[in-house]
Amino acid sequence: MPPLEPAAVDLLVAPAAAPRPAAPHPWVWFVLYFPFGLSFGFPSIALGYLAVQAGVSVGAVAGVVGMTLLASGWKFVWAPVGDYTLSRKRWYLLATGIVTAGFITMTAVPLSTRTVPVMSLLVLLTAVAATFVAFATEGLMVHNTPLAARGRAAAWFESGNHFGQTAGGGLALYFMKHAPTPWIGGGLLGIVLFACAIPLLFLEEPPRPLRGASVGARARDAWRELVGILRTRAGRIALILAILPIGTGAAHDLFGSLAPEWHAPADTVSLVLGLGGGVAIVLGCFAGGWLADRVNRPVAYALSCALGLVACVAMAWSPRTEMGYTVTTLLYTFSLGACAASFMAMALAIIGRSAAATKLNIFIALNTLFSLGMLRVDGWAHDGWGTNGMLYTEALTGVAALIVFAALVGKIPGAALAEEV
Repeated sequence: MPPLEPAAVDLLVAPAAAPRPAAPHPWVWFVLYFPFGLSFGFPSIALGYLAVQAGVSVGAVAGVVGMTLLASGWKFVWAPVGDYTLSRKRWYLLATGIVTAGFITMTAVPLSTRTVPVMSLLVLLTAVAATFVAFATEGLMVHNTPLAARGRAAAWFESGNHFGQTAGGGLALYFMKHAPTPWIGGGLLGIVLFACAIPLLFLEEPPRPLRGASVGARARDAWRELVGILRTRAGRIALILAILPIGTGAAHDLFGSLAPEWHAPADTVSLVLGLGGGVAIVLGCFAGGWLADRVNRPVAYALSCALGLVACVAMAWSPRTEMGYTVTTLLYTFSLGACAASFMAMALAIIGRSAAATKLNIFIALNTLFSLGMLRVDGWAHDGWGTNGMLYTEALTGVAALIVFAALVGKIPGAALAEEV
């Protein structure tokens, strides 16, 4: 019998490759992403309410809350830091600690007109830290979720975000109102944040790219990964959908100020835009994720956006009553959740596994920035043509955008992905 070649010997004695762990249930993404949503909900609901009670103007409060959008809109700039430096789990724990410190500090600072600049800086720094919670969760989700299940994962992921913004903000207000001192309320929020890190124990850590490489090499690799996605046909389709004025939910930010036109009392507005809105948007997220796993994902996003346009028209036609306001606002909020989850599912389907935060956040950031533009358009339309004019403007703009997309989608060039979205 001839002697075995060395390569054959290696195959016989080498241990078998460890099987890949089973994909975790997507509820873990809800829990892990909840702190990022809370970084929005805490300033907008808890600090906003208490600041107005302390005599701070609504305009000043809006400026403080706007710091969260500033961080979120530009987080793609520093997303490669989350991809190419520490492990995802270390970034999650480090960022959670900084966010907790931010919450405690914000609750310890007395709320007044004089402290608005300090509070704005604290909110901005805390929001920047919270973006690393997002980067870590995104990287872990992409690594631990098979492509076929990313629509479902996106639904849980976005649900955690929006539930943190709504119910999480309400929880923060409850803690601050009922704790012996406000800073203890901030500490209780920190306990909640670290409890959200428990699922990290059950997740596989993604490999760190270019470990030990220079900063320049990592920057070039991040650029190469991003350009590679934008050269594909699926990446270009997602890019167009990110910048088109559809699925923005811009009018939702104005529904509180529109409530008097429907004769909706304060308690109804609080319920519809608070707990009721949180439930509606979570249900919408699950509907959008379910749809994205069953049809072509850009089509799922377009259908979700179309539902939002229907909700605009329904609100314009609705009777100016409390019930009319409640039903149409919840329908619009439901559609917003469906848009968020189907958009996230579409982006998750094309980014692969490496440099996940870098690639994912370019789509999220563009969608956020163009949403702010649509909000300005809605405001101008309302000032010029009233509430119905604003709603019709958003609906007609969305219809035009969908027509443009339908006309262009068959003509968009680019390389094919390994799997279609």
